[in-house]
Parts: sequence; structure tokens; C-alpha cells
Amino acid sequence: MAPKPDFDVAIAGAGIIGASVAWHLCRAGLRVAVIDAVGPAAAASGASDGAVSVASKKPGLMARLASGSLQYSRALAVGGVLEGAFSFRPAYVFGSGAVELDALDALVAMLGSLAGPVRVVKDGHATLLPGLGEQVDRLVVLDGEGHMPGHKAVRAYLATPGVTPIWPAQIVGIEADAVGVTLNLGARQLRVSYLVAALGVSTPTLFPGMPILPRAGQLIVTDRGPRGALPGALTAAAYLVAKTASGASLPRPPVVIDPLATGQYLIGSSREDHSDISRVDFATLRLLLSRASAAWPALRDRRVIRAFAGVRAAVPDGLPIVGPLPDAPRVIMATGFEGDGICLSALIGREVALMARGEAPQAEWATDLAALSPARFTALRREGAA
Repeated sequence: MAPKPDFDVAIAGAGIIGASVAWHLCRAGLRVAVIDAVGPAAAASGASDGAVSVASKKPGLMARLASGSLQYSRALAVGGVLEGAFSFRPAYVFGSGAVELDALDALVAMLGSLAGPVRVVKDGHATLLPGLGEQVDRLVVLDGEGHMPGHKAVRAYLATPGVTPIWPAQIVGIEADAVGVTLNLGARQLRVSYLVAALGVSTPTLFPGMPILPRAGQLIVTDRGPRGALPGALTAAAYLVAKTASGASLPRPPVVIDPLATGQYLIGSSREDHSDISRVDFATLRLLLSRASAAWPALRDRRVIRAFAGVRAAVPDGLPIVGPLPDAPRVIMATGFEGDGICLSALIGREVALMARGEAPQAEWATDLAALSPARFTALRREGAA
């Protein structure tokens, strides 16, 4: 006979995805433990720019999920758990040169086809935004996007009664069977009915078959200046090109300029295939700063006070891994979001919570979520063996 569970669900990882899953499960009355090696928002969620952006997503599945999650995040911010964490703000996407102008055409077409909360309100010359650099050929102004600092959302979700925090703690082994999962924490063991693995770049430690790739990004923080000079995030269209599967060359760095509430700017970010958060590459930083200051010349009056590297969990096919393991359905993966976790957290948290209750996802999202299943990698291994 299997031992009685200590919790209904354990969530490995106290980032934005794990925290959202925990909140949704506690709302349903389940007993939930959140386990993390360090603590809340200690990795990618804490280093994120907080953009809840549809415009930055790949057309198709990812854009649809982002649009749905943005709508749901807005609902949770109206007197709900995300009130005080989520806010609206305009967004700006700029381009220079043929590659970026084509990307802007594709962006406008994608947003029109989605018919979601994000819409194009202006599309034209750089003069649409006072202060924009003369080298910008075209600017698209968007309405309906949001901003949600990861650390604020994580703490709001985890403040829910019913969440049992277990950190710092390391899961050193798992044993799954037909009715539950046993977790080895070294000094103790936990028995749970379901395990949600929202481990980010740490995923391969427990699940070596999951193809998670660490992808670092250089980030820059400036000193404080006048607030409100830039009303929302300013994104180079090269950033959109970098997230597509076309493999198109990038003649210019894919920079994002994010104005912070403090009057500072957060500038990023590169995409480097390593996991060394201590590796600050000055040549890359110089490229980012050059592109950023050309687009927003007011940055030339600011000083850099911090440069650091954040690490995202990427997947080779560019899609996150979400769903039960084929050979261990009581273990549910929710990892590999590579910078999209903040935006997708509300919807993914709700749908993964349904899975961890033994229920099917909402019918509206069943097909898209099926495409994210870890079973796609099992199928690839079998084909390779054949």
C-alpha cells in the first residue's frame, strides 16, 4: 500500500510559473508545498524585465497563449491576486533597415489576426514618439500590453493561505508510481499525489532527458533620471526576428529599453548559449548600449551602475515543455519558457493546476497545450532509435 501523501501537490521551483500553479491549486482547496533550492524568484523570474507582451512572441501557438494569458492576468489584477503587481502601459516597437521593417509588417499582421487585447494605435515615422533617435525608420505604437515585475507577482501568489514554503531545500531524487510521487530531500522524504516540475535551468538535474538549454542574457541598469520620459518599453524589431524560427541574420542587436518606476532604465538583452551568470561580456554590452542610445538618445545622459547576466531556460524547438511525463503521469513538467514565463504564467498556472488535479485543460487551450507536451521528445527519441 502506498504511503499517505503529505501534500496533494508539491511544486519544484518558486519562480513565476511554480508560484502561479501554487495559487491556483490553493484556490481549489488543495494542500500545496513549494520547494526551492534558494527561495522565491531567485533566478530568471527575479531578473526579468516584467513584460507581459504579446508583440514579442512567435506568431501562432505562442502568440495565442500570450494573448490569452494577458487577458487572464488583467482579470486577476482587478481586485484579485495580481492587483498591485500587474499594470498597463503602452509599448513601442521600432525598426531600421529592410529586415526589421519586414518584421514590423509581420507584427502588425499577427496582432490583427489575433484580435486580442493588444492593438496597433499608431504606425509610422519616429516622430510618433518624441525623443526617439533619427536613425529609426519606423515606429509601431501598441496599446493593451502589460507590465508585471516577476518578484512582485511571485510574492503575491505565494502569500496565499495554504502554501507551505520549503526552502532552501534540494530535491535529490524522485520516485513516481501509479498513485503518487516520493521526493527525497536528503534529510527527509515527502509523499505527494502530484509533482509539478517548474525548475527552469535546473530541470536536467532531476530530468536528464529533458532538453533544457541555459541561455544567458547580458543586462544593464542605469542610474536614475526624470521619470516618465519613456512611457513604456521600447523594443527593436530585431528582437522579434531573433525569436522566430526563420534563422534570419540580425544586422542590428535585438535590444529592449525598459523604463523602471525608479527613473532608471533596464537595457537588454543578448541570447548566449551558456549558464555562467558571472560572465559579463563588455563587447556585447557595448553593442547593446550603442543600439539603445541611438534609438533613445536620452540614455547618453545616464550612467551605467550595474551590468549582469541572467539565465533563461530554453528548449531547442523554441517551445516550453508543459504536461505530464508519458511514463510518469503524476509528474507534470512546466519549464523551458526562455523569457516568456512572466507573460504566460497566469494561463499556464491555471491549466497546469487542472492537470495536477487530475483534470483536462480547458477545451479552448487543449490543442495548443498538447503541442507543448514532453511526449514530443519521447517521440523524437523513438524515431531516432528506429
